[in-house]
Amino acid sequence: MRLTWRDAVTSLFMAAIVVIYVAYLRDTGAWLVSSTRGTATAVLVLGAVGGCSLGRIDELFTGSRSRTTRIFTLCASLLGVTALSAAIIALVAANAAALAVLFAATMALWVSSTVRHALTPAPGPGTGIDARTHEAIDRRPAHH
Repeated sequence: MRLTWRDAVTSLFMAAIVVIYVAYLRDTGAWLVSSTRGTATAVLVLGAVGGCSLGRIDELFTGSRSRTTRIFTLCASLLGVTALSAAIIALVAANAAALAVLFAATMALWVSSTVRHALTPAPGPGTGIDARTHEAIDRRPAHH
């Protein structure tokens, strides 16, 4: 793989999350990020839009899955569950520690996916060939 426009946009979302979280830590008086619940909402929404909706999780479940891909999928899933659980706790209990876990898990998801995209080689010609490929290549004429 290689870094794409999706990685650039996701990086912008992550930068916004960092700015919001730092503003929260500095006791800003800004609306929305002055409270734990408001900051958790902003981090959750920006993380979901910037990470989940722009992500290409389908690439992890198509074709042959190497051991590295399976390990990455497991780690990303655990981080995602951790982030969601921390977000729920931060929103319900206004817990600053849960907000810190949400921020850390969101950051870890972004870093791991960006590094994975940067280090995984781009697929070459002929990759992704499987048992169904011959159906597209060796089309038999239809007899009506």
